[in-house]
Amino acid sequence: MESINLGKVKSRIRDVREVTTLFRNVKELMDAGIRIKRSPTRHLRDISFSSNGITACLRIPPITIDNSTKAMFLNLIAYEMSSDVNHDFISYLHFLDSLIDHADDVKELQSAGVLQNNLGTHEEVAEFFNTVSANLVSSFLTYKDVRVKIRQHLKSHYNSKLKMWMTQCLNTYFDSPWTILAWVGAALAFF
Repeated sequence: MESINLGKVKSRIRDVREVTTLFRNVKELMDAGIRIKRSPTRHLRDISFSSNGITACLRIPPITIDNSTKAMFLNLIAYEMSSDVNHDFISYLHFLDSLIDHADDVKELQSAGVLQNNLGTHEEVAEFFNTVSANLVSSFLTYKDVRVKIRQHLKSHYNSKLKMWMTQCLNTYFDSPWTILAWVGAALAFF
């Protein structure tokens, strides 16, 4: 009989839990210097993350939400769960649901061009994602690299007071190109 190494089992469970549980909602990611942008394609696996140290960018394929979306989503979920195909759609929904907690998250995704809301209020869309995606189990390998990179960015961000201060400064004082131009103009006028 083979002995089981409990240390390896616990380590494996921790690794799976780290990859499957997601990070924060959109507002919290943005507070950590992560910008949300629309992916250039509509392919569900085309979610990417890039970081330059202080700021980062999460690119997500766009999606449209309207009155017929719930029925279509439920049909796609049923199809993926009953067949041996990849669970791309379920994983995409699970990923979006982990980003959307409140109406503010929907508003930010909509302003980034990721979400087109033809359903109603931002609250209705947030509730839509939270109910449709409830109890879904996605493949933990889908978007694993993105989740790991986001988690690393968040860890380095929150472990460095300088990065936190710089991100807060960028979000507060340099949130638009006009503000940056004004700061550059003021600096040039000062010298």
